Amino acid sequence: MAKEILQISIIFMIFIGLFLVTMQIVSARNLKKTKEKIKALQEALKPGVEVMLLGGIYGKLVKLDKDTALIEIADNTEIKVDRSSIQAIVKN
Repeated sequence: MAKEILQISIIFMIFIGLFLVTMQIVSARNLKKTKEKIKALQEALKPGVEVMLLGGIYGKLVKLDKDTALIEIADNTEIKVDRSSIQAIVKN
């Protein structure tokens, strides 16, 4: 009886281990894809491009620095935001 329980426990542990390894691989692949998308977005940013910020604010990119961006959201209204808060480039 104890031997059967030990065998079942070992098999169960093997399945858990395989599941964890599979989840780690899937997670790593998704993280890599996300990083590639973010890098492509940051490289495509240039003044004059329409962008959408994380909060859903739309505007035109006026100035781009290393860590910040200046976004015109209305006539004579500009806001300074962190570059990472730019979620997408709006296609016209």
